[in-house]
Amino acid sequence: MDAADALLGQSVLKPGFQKNYKVPVNEKSKKIIKRNKKKEEAKTKGKDWFNLPATKLTDSVRHDLDIIRMRSALDTKRFYKKNETEAYPKYFQVGTVIDSPLEYKSGRLTNKERKRTMVDELLSDAEFKQTTKKRYKNILMANPKLASKIRKENRKMNKLKKKRK
Repeated sequence: MDAADALLGQSVLKPGFQKNYKVPVNEKSKKIIKRNKKKEEAKTKGKDWFNLPATKLTDSVRHDLDIIRMRSALDTKRFYKKNETEAYPKYFQVGTVIDSPLEYKSGRLTNKERKRTMVDELLSDAEFKQTTKKRYKNILMANPKLASKIRKENRKMNKLKKKRK
């Protein structure tokens, strides 16, 4: 009897099924199967892209994508095509560049020089800081009204910082 009870436990027919108006069906409808298939397909890019998964957007990843989007402003001497879309991509991967052991040690970055994100890397770059300061000053010199407005805002921010301390 134990084998029979085990088989009946797996079946659709449960004790007291005679009271039901209909016999329960074990198969899913075609609509439900299609809906489930679409949900699964939306999670990856597809077979042609080797099932590339949809990446979760965190703040650090979002900042890195913004920097990539604004790369033409970072390097003015280089030309980049304009981005067609303003939305963040759904499918992408982020990787890290690993130094080759064949590369000479002086050519590699030290652990102090390595940063976690592109934003941190740009903020630590002295040359980048100088160029952005020059551009900022040029913008302020070109528009004196804007410069006075920014100075006022900076004063307010400094007062707030002093109050917090």
